[in-house]
Order: sequence, then C-alpha cells, then structure tokens
Amino acid sequence: MTTSSDVSSSGKASRRFDLRGAFLVSMLGITMTALLPILLFQVPASDIEHHLIPASKIKTSNLKVRTSKRKPRYFMVFSTSCSPFQNWQAIAFFHFAHMIKQPGNITRLVSGCKQDEADALRKLHKEKISLLSDRFHLHVTPDYKVGTGDQKYWNKPNGLLDYMENVLGFPGNAAEYNEDIIIIVDPDMMLLRPITHDFRNMHVSWEGELTHTAVTHGHPIAQAYAYGAGWLTSLNGNHSFVVGKDSPVNKLSVEDARKYYPAGPPYLATGKDMYNIAVHWVKFLPRLHVLFPHMMAEMHAYSMSAAHLNLPHRLSKEFMVSEVGGKEGFHFLDGISRGDACNASFPVKNLPLVLHYCQRYSLGRWFFNKYKLREDIFDCNAPLLRDPPLDVGTIYDWNIFPNGVDMHDYKNPSKHYQLVQNEWFICKIIYTLNEVVTGFKQKFCGSGANFQRTWHFHSEENFAESLRNTTNPF
Repeated sequence: MTTSSDVSSSGKASRRFDLRGAFLVSMLGITMTALLPILLFQVPASDIEHHLIPASKIKTSNLKVRTSKRKPRYFMVFSTSCSPFQNWQAIAFFHFAHMIKQPGNITRLVSGCKQDEADALRKLHKEKISLLSDRFHLHVTPDYKVGTGDQKYWNKPNGLLDYMENVLGFPGNAAEYNEDIIIIVDPDMMLLRPITHDFRNMHVSWEGELTHTAVTHGHPIAQAYAYGAGWLTSLNGNHSFVVGKDSPVNKLSVEDARKYYPAGPPYLATGKDMYNIAVHWVKFLPRLHVLFPHMMAEMHAYSMSAAHLNLPHRLSKEFMVSEVGGKEGFHFLDGISRGDACNASFPVKNLPLVLHYCQRYSLGRWFFNKYKLREDIFDCNAPLLRDPPLDVGTIYDWNIFPNGVDMHDYKNPSKHYQLVQNEWFICKIIYTLNEVVTGFKQKFCGSGANFQRTWHFHSEENFAESLRNTTNPF
C-alpha cells in the first residue's frame, strides 16, 4: 500500500492548476473529440503520472490487521458552503451528534466564506457550538468553487484534503493519525446512532463478497449509492485520461465496479487510506468532470480514486434512509402499522446510521423539505415548526406538496409501507428539529424567544382546509 510519502509536495499548486483548467474547459463549447487532444497538451502526461500512485506500488496483502494496539480515534467531517441554508443544517448536525453521543472529533469544513462571514461563523461556533462539546470544531478552507452549477460540490474533496493537511498534518504527521478513522458525512444527515469503525453488532445486509466488518487499512466501508458502475461506464472507455495508463481502473470489470465502488456518505476509512483517497479525489475530479460534466462527478471521482488505489469498499444500502420507497435501511419499520410510526420505539441495533433528509416527506399537507425550510429557524424571533399529530398516519392516506402539483394516493394497502415511511420521516424530522431549536433558544435567547410551534410549508388557507377536511381527494 502506498504511504503518504508517495504524494508529491507540489500537490497544492497542481490542484490549483487543475481547478483553473477545469473552469476554462467548462467554458469551451467544443466537442469532446476536439477537446481531448487540447487537454492532453495542456496537462502533460508526465505531470499527470507524477501525481498518481503507480499500480505496481499498490500492495494490500499485509494490511489486513491493524498494527496499532491503541483503539482508533474518530474524526468525523462534513463539508458546507458559507450560506445561511447550510448554516442551519450545520448547527442542527452538531446537536444531533450531541444527542446520540457520537464519539470522537467532529469538524465542519466550511468553504467559500468572505472574511466577515468566516469571522461570524468562528464567533458562532465558539460561543454556541463548542459549548456542546470541546470535540466539535470548525475549519475554514479556501474557496474551491470554480465556474457555476454542479462544481459547487468540489468543496468536499478539496476541503477534506485541506483539513487533513493543515489540521491533522498529513503527510508529515501521518504516523499520528494513520491508524485512526476518518468518517465523511453530509450536513443534511441526522445521526440516529453512533458511527464507529466496528459493524459486527449492526443488523444490515451487505453488497458484494467482501467479509470485513470493521474498518482497517485496505478495508474501507461506506453506504452503497444507486449509481452502480456508472462511475466507470460513463467515461466510455476514456479512463486513462483521468487515472493514467498504469492504473488498476483500466482493468476493472464492470461487475466489480458495481459491487465495491459506488460509495457515498457515510464513508469510513483509516487515516492512511483516506488521505491517499483525498489526494487522488482532488486530482481526478477536474479531469473526470471534463468527460462527465455533471453533479455526480464529485462522487464518481471518489469511486475512481478508491479503485485506482485498490481499495474496494464493503458497501451496504442500509446505513441510510432518505427516500420514501427506496431500497435502504427501512427494516426497522417492518411490522409497524399506520398511525404507529411516530410513537414506536426501536432498538438502536436495528436503526440505520443516518436519516439523510434530502428528499420531500409528506402526509396530508404535513410536509418537510430542507430547501423550503426557513433559513432563520434558529433565530430567537423565528417560530418553530408545527408538530404533526402522532397519529398522522391514521388521519391521512394521501399527500399534496406545497407546489400543488405533486401528490400521492396511499389508500391502496400495497402503498401502506410508503405511508408509514412518510409518517416516520415527518415526525422524526420535525419533532427532533423542534427539540434542537427549542434547546438552542432556551440557552441563548432566553424566555423572550419565540417558542410558538406555528410554522408550516403550505399557504394558511390550504393547510387549514386540510385540517378541517382529511378526506382522500383522489
């Protein structure tokens, strides 16, 4: 396995070159056929290969056992922009982590701040977040966004690498953190149980044929995402442009690409492995984006980096719940009837790791969507969300979203599992978020704060009508 010393010290300058180059490429309206020769001229093969880890140096046979006798420490990170939209998510995330007693250090990586914004966030963190725990941290990174649109997600790999180099001290201080565990999550995730490196007592099904149940060198673990082998097949055979000619990626089968590499948050790897992934994630992303100029390029580049380093991930679809009807970790709701999901208690061992509230959840006109939530939810004068009734799943077998266009009919018994999932989502998110906001205001706003639970996502007229008339409109 490659050591951190294999990474060139000129990486930071090269990363800046790649970001600028990617922006220029994105501005050129020419075909890929004409573009590739230009790009290969702009980024010489010698420059590409200088920053890659040759396949001949990758060895994994001696990495099956953790060499350190001490228990690994946990370093959880989540990446955000400097926007109010992600500020409320970050505040909520720290509180969720505090509620479930997540072990280890947790750091918000924030990118794209102006100086006054960064100063304000540091003040907020010092006065209101670090009081929860001295293990909660804020790290302000440079702005890695280039161009517009989907490239805003590039702050995740770049921010991670900046954190590992400038906070943890990789590569020079690698020996201090190689044996520890790096956990990458998203800000819009509600932790439901502590995340550690050991999954022996977690009831989940796994993808592929790997058998490890703990994160060690050469054996990362992550959530399986739905893009499958798309990270490989979407490049139409042009892998070497991204990874170089001497890479295991060029010999990887589509089946193995699907089984071991469509990973997403939560990602878990040792410090040693995650640093090498981060270096290549940053290096590969601008090139991959040239061939695949879409939002998912950021996740595909992670997969590409892991495959290049011969780091197959053991994946499970059940670490996360996010989408009603999705093939995720909903087994804890098996046997739960309509009207019971809000009140039911579940053994921790049966819960998924995270609730990823990235979709829309609704019954009747009770609704939650992160994009529609008021961004001042933690302000002292802002109202709390209105609580749905605990038997909301009995009252409604339909929903209508605030746009008045999207709606669903759940009266058919075959749809009741989706009804129960919606019921659990809206109760879990709204009640937990209200608990967090209430505690925050009690501590920092005093008795004069607005504690009224009155805010909802619909117009007053439509919402009031749905409370008066609960009849299925379909």
